[in-house]
Amino acid sequence: MNVKRNYIHSIILTGLFTCTCAYTHAQEQVSAPEDTVMLVKPTNADMDKIIDLRTLLNQQNKTYSQPVPINNPLLRFLETDEIPLSPEALYWARLVRDASARFDESLSFRDTIIVSHLFMPPIFRGDAVNNTDAALYDKNRWKLAPPPFRWYQTDTSLFLDVKQRFEMEKLALRYVEEHHPAYFRYSKRDLPNDIIRITSIRTPVYEEVPLKISSEIVQSELEAPAKFIPDRLYWRSAFESAIQFSQNYVSPNWHKGGSSNLNIFTKNHLKYDYSKNKIQFTNEIEIKASIYNAPNDTLHAYKIGDDIVRLHSNVGYKAFNKWFYTFDAEFKTQLFSNYQENTPVKQAALLSPFAFNMGIGMKYDLNKSFRTRNRNLKLSANLAPFSYTFLQSLNKDIDLGRHGFRKDKDTGEYQNTLNRFGSTIRTDMTVNFNRNISWQSRFYYFTTYETSQFEFENTLILAINRHFSTRIYAHLRYDDTVAKKEDFNSYFQLNELLSFGFNYKW
Repeated sequence: MNVKRNYIHSIILTGLFTCTCAYTHAQEQVSAPEDTVMLVKPTNADMDKIIDLRTLLNQQNKTYSQPVPINNPLLRFLETDEIPLSPEALYWARLVRDASARFDESLSFRDTIIVSHLFMPPIFRGDAVNNTDAALYDKNRWKLAPPPFRWYQTDTSLFLDVKQRFEMEKLALRYVEEHHPAYFRYSKRDLPNDIIRITSIRTPVYEEVPLKISSEIVQSELEAPAKFIPDRLYWRSAFESAIQFSQNYVSPNWHKGGSSNLNIFTKNHLKYDYSKNKIQFTNEIEIKASIYNAPNDTLHAYKIGDDIVRLHSNVGYKAFNKWFYTFDAEFKTQLFSNYQENTPVKQAALLSPFAFNMGIGMKYDLNKSFRTRNRNLKLSANLAPFSYTFLQSLNKDIDLGRHGFRKDKDTGEYQNTLNRFGSTIRTDMTVNFNRNISWQSRFYYFTTYETSQFEFENTLILAINRHFSTRIYAHLRYDDTVAKKEDFNSYFQLNELLSFGFNYKW
């Protein structure tokens, strides 16, 4: 603004100076025919004293500074409040916009919803009237027969009467355009183009806070709020329990004894795992038992079938990818005593026998989920090339040869303790095909490089609902250290189970 003001002043002064010189020159021409003005010859020193226009502008603009843009806090105080309309003004505005006010109060359809535009005020839409013989309806329309209705074709006559009514309305409108143009109060261009939307006017309310304008940016004001990170769960548990009616087949040389029967079967499995950084700790306990009546046994009213208590622990330290350095330990025994049929000879009892196995090796752990919902795979394979197994029976009166104890060559009796060194392979796998079908598998293999023993368990679970399921269980066992029986000359042992009943897990 200062530059423009100074520039205008310079132009005005220059004009006044020019006008004054012209007037003086005119007076001199009138009064004196000769030029009496002295010729001025300025020197270089005088010319240097004359200030040019650019230098003058620079001197006057020394105090000019570029305006600072107004920030949001300042704009908040500079904004003017919108003036709300009074209820009376809103009433008259809505009355003018109300289409129903254009009708006479004596009409009965004032509050009626009008669908057809024939009953609304006529509005000229700018269409050219070319039909000189306009009629209220098309006479040929009544001659058209409706299309035949067929079961295999789409009915096109559903809205035929609506189309005919629209055609009649168009003809009636053109008739009014041609014969009664004075009826048109408005034209298409008089209609409003914008959409009127009623919005509530609210006066913004601001708190009176001191206005602080600072050009410096404080780093703390740019930092985001602290992100909420929930505590990580390092311990995870899982439990499964089942009580079912089952059909059981047991091979005659089964190491724990028993016979094929119909029984009540129960299984309880608890798992409690720990995982943090590179440390992994797995703990599980499994209890299985089945009881059935023995009508062919004259000494015992009932007998125990499948009976096992298994404790397993694995401690691992992550090596790379999904491999862990591990220490693995397992303890197995049974709870109840089992007798040979029609004899008082015990085949197995509590801690008779019990087996303890431990080993050092590596474990591969895989947990994979698929795109199909509720389908996943869990696999754990532990390889222990250095393994030790201790087998002992507290009761020496049981059939020790059935469990793989060695016979003393001098006395001819079986020893009740056994030590084995070798290698162990243990795998556990769970496949959930969907929410109701799953497959559980366990494989155990131990070898002393002279003898070998393995167990392979498979369970197919078919869940009917959350609490009832069907189980198909097969347990195959091989042990070449046991004494063969005359009625079953094989090292292979089989335990098969088909059950149905209550099932619960979390």
